[in-house]
Amino acid sequence: MKTSLATSPTVAQFSPLLFAGDLPKALERAAALGYNGVELNLRDSTEIDQDRVLDWARKHNLGLPSIGTGQSYFSDRLSLADLSSYVQGKAQERLRDHILFAARAGALVVLGSIRGQLENSSPAARRAGHDAAVDSTRALAAFAAEHGVRLVVEPINRYETNFLNTVHEALEFLEAVGAENVGLLVDTFHMNIEEASMTLPVLAAGERLWHVHLVDSNRRAVGMGHLDFRPILVALREIGFTGYLSAEILPLPDDEGAAETWMQGILGLCAQA
Repeated sequence: MKTSLATSPTVAQFSPLLFAGDLPKALERAAALGYNGVELNLRDSTEIDQDRVLDWARKHNLGLPSIGTGQSYFSDRLSLADLSSYVQGKAQERLRDHILFAARAGALVVLGSIRGQLENSSPAARRAGHDAAVDSTRALAAFAAEHGVRLVVEPINRYETNFLNTVHEALEFLEAVGAENVGLLVDTFHMNIEEASMTLPVLAAGERLWHVHLVDSNRRAVGMGHLDFRPILVALREIGFTGYLSAEILPLPDDEGAAETWMQGILGLCAQA
């Protein structure tokens, strides 16, 4: 299993990112600390110098495992579950741009916060939002497949969204989408809130699990909260997981301290395994 840290070339409203706003430093420190890659959280892939980013990553021998897209929701309120055809169109356009960059970077594209919220005014409205997200994801999956890109859906806790909170719900969503290039991302911070077990959802996801945010109970680095990660790593090995374990964590006590603590925590867990 490989390791990555989550960052952004810009300061973002989304806070569990390290070295946000200073991508050259993020890449330099990730390489120095022994990470294998850097996960990019981007608002708009067309607003960055893609060639320069790819060159920096190659210089540091780092992979770019995934592109987080939540800033499109937090900053621009773009959502796949929105009932406005205009918002839907803009969200799909933004995600197609992310997919084109992902094709160059060899990255997954994360469908996390950008799927949005379901309107709670009526059961019919909730169903309409769900179906809109399914249809949009299916269309995006077809576009992604043309470019050799995979998408991952991330279950997020109930305090941040009312849509796809658990791995079981996300697996049902994948069944509705029906695309082989759409899988799962699990985040142990969200799992700790929503799941009755930290291992059974991993086993249930099986070969559809392609990326992991390994985060402690307080959204800090491994070892800074109360989670026992050893059974989680055992479950990941049992399903043959070969993707990245990523540090999408709060920069506490600071960026450097969080990045180093997370890596030391992973090394300690691997030594115990």
